[in-house]
Amino acid sequence: MKYLEELHGLEIFHKKDVTALTKDENAAKEILRRYRKQGLIAQVRRDLYVVTDLANKVCLATKFEIAGHITTSSFLSYHAALEYHGLAHQIFYELTVSSKEKFNSFEYEGISYTFCRSKSEAGVVNPVTDSLVRVTDLERTMLDCIDRIDLSGGLEELIHCFAIITYVNEKKLLDYLYQFDKQFLYQKTGFILGYFQKEMKLSDAFFERCKSKTGKSVRYLTDKQESNTYFKTWKLCAPPNILSFLEQGGNEYV
Repeated sequence: MKYLEELHGLEIFHKKDVTALTKDENAAKEILRRYRKQGLIAQVRRDLYVVTDLANKVCLATKFEIAGHITTSSFLSYHAALEYHGLAHQIFYELTVSSKEKFNSFEYEGISYTFCRSKSEAGVVNPVTDSLVRVTDLERTMLDCIDRIDLSGGLEELIHCFAIITYVNEKKLLDYLYQFDKQFLYQKTGFILGYFQKEMKLSDAFFERCKSKTGKSVRYLTDKQESNTYFKTWKLCAPPNILSFLEQGGNEYV
């Protein structure tokens, strides 16, 4: 039990962390074997461990905290980030985890952790109140979800999530848009957020900036069958009224 207090301080750890405590790799292996056998720790996946509650042997780490420790660069993204920020309309049993290092997607305690290649570290934060979590901030999360609507849970889920946002940092949105430098993202962002301009307190200048970067190509927001209405301002084909999704129901869990 010598190292248990230190491991509880870490909460989530790798073999190298135990080796740093024991100063001996073989001793670290033995500690991990013994503690697992006693139910003091649990193995999430290869070389990723969590401490358990001493009374009931339940994992103490949250799914969000686990996601941030799969690799040295992993972080919650897309719908998983929406859920962490308290915006998800539906609760999914799958977390999209972005990372520069490839990892094999896996399942632990009923949650699937799915790999997505990280395209940028911009906007990835450690929340002050939850230092074990790595997640995209609100503005980066919004743009990621607009960019990959499929990874946000679909257009209906995205609209439900955006409908409860009351303020976003306009400068951050523009900074990230500039860094990503994708015409179609400017196009989709201007179109979708235009429905929420008042609620999100976005200026007319923000949308003028998006328009100036959209280019000349006509694009489809979703598949051609659903996106059957042309919006000249954004040179975009989309459903006739995306706010109509707010009047529709949906399953609570996916």
